Amino acid sequence: QAALPLLTNAQCKQYWGFRIYDVMVCAGGDGSSSCMGDSGGPLVCQKDGAWTLVGIVSWGSATCATSVPGVYARVTELREWIDSVVAAN
Repeated sequence: QAALPLLTNAQCKQYWGFRIYDVMVCAGGDGSSSCMGDSGGPLVCQKDGAWTLVGIVSWGSATCATSVPGVYARVTELREWIDSVVAAN
């Protein structure tokens, strides 16, 4: 568990270029980041005492560098698809 800074997609593109899309959110890169083995793990944010799932670990630095942000699937953009898959199973 670690506190990670959230980046805008514009900030994230400074690290990852045009591989960043609206269905992604970036976090970390300030001494902490996701790494291999974290894939599928949650990125949560607390607001008004409640925790909300914001992202799911997707990819990042091949060397687990903590100086670059990790890339997460943006749950708000994928919610409809997630709900349809869960409902079908």
